[in-house]
Amino acid sequence: MKKIFTAALLFFSAVAKANNIQVSNPSINGQNTALDFSMVNFSLSWDHSWRTSTNEANYDGAWVFVKFRKANSGLWQHATINYTAPGTAAASGHTEPAGATITTAPDGKGVFVYRNANGTGNVSYSGASLRWNYGVDGVLDNDSVEIRVYAVEMVYVTQGQYYLGSGGAENYYFKAGSTNNPFQVNSEGAITIGTASGDLYYGLGGSSGDGSGPLPAAYPKGYNAFWMMKYECSEQQYADFLNNLDASRANTRNVGIPGSANNYVANYPERALGGLSGVDFLALLDWMALRPMTELEYEKACRGYNIVPLPNEYAWGNTTIGYVPSVLNSGLATETQSAGNANYYPYTSYLNRPIRCGAFAQDTTTTRTQTGGSYYGALELSGNIEELCVTVGNTTGRSFTGAHGDGNLDANGEANVTNWSAAGVGVRGGSFNEPAASLRVSDRTNAAYIPNTTRSAAQGGRGVRTAQ
Repeated sequence: MKKIFTAALLFFSAVAKANNIQVSNPSINGQNTALDFSMVNFSLSWDHSWRTSTNEANYDGAWVFVKFRKANSGLWQHATINYTAPGTAAASGHTEPAGATITTAPDGKGVFVYRNANGTGNVSYSGASLRWNYGVDGVLDNDSVEIRVYAVEMVYVTQGQYYLGSGGAENYYFKAGSTNNPFQVNSEGAITIGTASGDLYYGLGGSSGDGSGPLPAAYPKGYNAFWMMKYECSEQQYADFLNNLDASRANTRNVGIPGSANNYVANYPERALGGLSGVDFLALLDWMALRPMTELEYEKACRGYNIVPLPNEYAWGNTTIGYVPSVLNSGLATETQSAGNANYYPYTSYLNRPIRCGAFAQDTTTTRTQTGGSYYGALELSGNIEELCVTVGNTTGRSFTGAHGDGNLDANGEANVTNWSAAGVGVRGGSFNEPAASLRVSDRTNAAYIPNTTRSAAQGGRGVRTAQ
């Protein structure tokens, strides 16, 4: 009979106060030695959840994945969750908690858990159960293993046409051909880069890119639906990542989290993590079985489906902006801003560091402008930490196909996914040490800036996953 030891791990997706996402009561039972699977059981909860069929017509949810290691091994591996088309819980052998839907990713790297009906408020789901095909992962019937169940809070970005560029005064913004008008994306088909009618173009200069193309059909353009992390990666998430690596790879990937192998402890768990290079960022997303977003998906997530752009707008849909001069409860899970709706550099007294992820969303009565929320509910897409995105502005970026991470890294602690390269990653959205103009949705000053192995205090971001 298989002997399994379980370990609970609370995985806070960026912020305890804003969402308080928690995984509890993990266990394994129901071993089937004929088909080599067992059931992974857990409970899941988070705050300020929603689902609506009006206006944005979207919902939030959690990306849940499982890691395991065999007894006497220091190697944590990614568990394969059973998937059977059409991918529903019943078809895949999972058990859905009351009030929730479980949708399995076709590659078996995890599941999405979200409301099964419209509603708002905190959610608590008990009795979730996933079929883990342990035989596929090289686990024998009599092996002893330890598991960890992780959850990351996400928002669902719906399929549909949208606009790139605002026609404002942003630097090097996207536009329709030789005009200054916004460009409409109405499919995932290839896009010609140029100045002719029907082409997509952008201003050249700074680190905006080479102005070449085309943009292949395989490059994710944001027309199709995708899931996006609700918050930027937090210090706690990165500590959890390091604690799943062997000493050598953890040391290579560490960006300043205190501790040593398997015992890294974040100083400020809920604070957005800066200091990532492009290589660090891609390794983190590969481990989570997510992928980087493209800069087109960035604008879609900010602006929303079929919304006419407002010139010079920020991620919350208007041009109203106020900086953060100071915070209350600094460094704590309850950290909030004393004023303002964005963390940036205003050439006067300012914070000069990342703020706690989700700090602007203090309660359910705050507006989109006050929270700094995007059309679909993702927070801090303007300001706080720069969003690392796959660029349109060079050949490496344009070759990105949207492949997802497989949960495992190479021997050097780097992402092992085909057509993933830090040489194709730039930044969007501005940060705590940049002026307000850099926070505008359509500003592309550093869209083709290559962070590669260079670590910067302002660089971080979040992952996405194509909805399938």
